[in-house]
Amino acid sequence: TLFEIFTQIISIELGIAFLVIFFCSIVQGYSGFGGGLMIVPIMALLFDPVTGIALATIPVLAGLAIMIPRAIGYVTWREVSILAFSSSIAIFFGQIFLISAQPSGIKIGMGIFIILMATLFLNNWRYTGKRNTGTNIFVGVATGGITGAFGVPGGPLMAMYFLSAPIQPMRQRANILMTGFIGTVVFLGGFIYRDIYSQITAIQSGLLVPSFVIGALLGQHLFKVAPAKWFSNVTSILLIAIGLIVIIG
Repeated sequence: TLFEIFTQIISIELGIAFLVIFFCSIVQGYSGFGGGLMIVPIMALLFDPVTGIALATIPVLAGLAIMIPRAIGYVTWREVSILAFSSSIAIFFGQIFLISAQPSGIKIGMGIFIILMATLFLNNWRYTGKRNTGTNIFVGVATGGITGAFGVPGGPLMAMYFLSAPIQPMRQRANILMTGFIGTVVFLGGFIYRDIYSQITAIQSGLLVPSFVIGALLGQHLFKVAPAKWFSNVTSILLIAIGLIVIIG
């Protein structure tokens, strides 16, 4: 019956997930980073890692998709194509580990990566090495490998690499967005290919889309109205806390 389907779809966890995604996407929209890193581990705790990641993927993809039209004209395809391609292959193969590993192992991997990234953010770390096809492939494989194997966005690695490029911020942001978008499409494709989505999971994930999209737009608006330098440090400290909780939990 319709009521039975409704009770399978709507749960307290889904309600909490809606609020979590809304809050995290405000952070994402405001500071331009960290939202995805926050969402995934909390979703992994609310559900199990694979289900939580599956539920988070579609809202995150929708949030990125809205920003793509404005960014696409600024993308440096020479760098993005190599990085996104190597990242995509690593995502697809990384998912083999994600789907077969013990949930506790995945959570520990997630937590360690999140704490590491947050520490780098706090120290304003920037990549200062050389930039060539080799480094593009290396960063792509590292980004995709972490994304695929632990389901947590490896994007910050790629973002730090792109942010160190001697090009205007608009182009840096466009490169980060485009690479993240392609990676998320591949990640979703891999999950669909591996039959991770039941009808119910797909519907639940769809129901979470508005919370991410509205939150991200609200965050961007708040940044325009009241930009705050201290906010990125708060984001990093929150990430460290979430990383620790996931490892312990």
